[in-house]
Amino acid sequence: MASTSEKYIPETPAELTPDWLTRALTANGVLNGQRVVEATSQVLGEGEGFLGDILRLRLRYDEPVEGAPASVIAKLPKLANRGMGELLGAYERENCFYMEFGQRLPVRTPRMYYGDFDRDPASEKQEEIMQVADQLPKFLINPMTALARWIAGRKKRRYILLLEDITDAASGDQVAGADISRCIETLNTIARAHAAFWAEPELSNQFWLLPLNIDTRMRHSMFRKSTPAFTRMFQTEMDQGLATYMQTVEEQGVEMMRTLCEAPTTLLHCDLRLDNLFFDEDGVIVFDWQLVRRGPAAYDVAYFLSGALDEHAGAGDIDLLLAAYHEALSASGVTDYALADLQRDYRLALHNVLQSLATIDQVDLGDGRGIPLMRSWIRRLHARLRAADAQ
Repeated sequence: MASTSEKYIPETPAELTPDWLTRALTANGVLNGQRVVEATSQVLGEGEGFLGDILRLRLRYDEPVEGAPASVIAKLPKLANRGMGELLGAYERENCFYMEFGQRLPVRTPRMYYGDFDRDPASEKQEEIMQVADQLPKFLINPMTALARWIAGRKKRRYILLLEDITDAASGDQVAGADISRCIETLNTIARAHAAFWAEPELSNQFWLLPLNIDTRMRHSMFRKSTPAFTRMFQTEMDQGLATYMQTVEEQGVEMMRTLCEAPTTLLHCDLRLDNLFFDEDGVIVFDWQLVRRGPAAYDVAYFLSGALDEHAGAGDIDLLLAAYHEALSASGVTDYALADLQRDYRLALHNVLQSLATIDQVDLGDGRGIPLMRSWIRRLHARLRAADAQ
């Protein structure tokens, strides 16, 4: 973990002053006696960064500095969604990811210039705590989850990341979606990351890297509680078919997640969508690792295809994409996972994605593109579920 000479972690964009930025960039060896004399900020990601505030900081130095960035991306907790982000451990997790794994991935991800957060000894026991909480009687899960979120929202822990600003690549756009070739490019990329950590024992030694199914019953309880609000918010998309899939998750969601997690474990992005990707002539750059966990690779595949691929794509297109991902996984050294197993796990994972999306009422979507993004995502996910049923 990086540390400035004076322990101080900004909480608001206004606190990202030239003096603080000078100390932060000096701590990681970016600066050596030079100073940041001006930092102008631009808010990014309206309707994209649901849990965090994302800013581009354009920097001016007191003298030319070879290799110093002209701009950086700063990530801070979003105050409106801080309780949910803290409950999910999203802010701590992304810091830890960049510190532990960021430079070890066989795929490109932004360089971390600086990262810091307030430590909490309890978070190092979070897996044990969540295992116990997830076994509570059903009537206690919702009250305990609400209490945990209330407590999380009142924590005063601070988090900051300064990341490379990717300026020479095109950003993905989840509202617009992606064609087959771009989906294959992304799946080939994430397959390399999955293969690098396939059945890797080290993953279970990281306190912040929780199993995907650690909170299965709690997530299912949140789904049931959120279903009425979700139905009201997206009544235009809520036809009989989607209502039937919601009912399936209501009845079988817990068992579906447990069955899915019998698959081999790897490093999961868990928020693999176009808004978290850049594309250039060298391929795909993956960022925003706030929700990273360990679990079955098919979850990332289903999550991505549910949000990226046009709703009119059919079962044949999905077969092609799954085969491409499986081929890339095999080419990267994973030979013990059959295509038929991937297809089965993909279908299970789609239902778990629906369970996750149905709790969106607990997140502030903002006034920009958040709602259109979710509407398109739900339509595409519904199409993926129908295609899976047709096979």
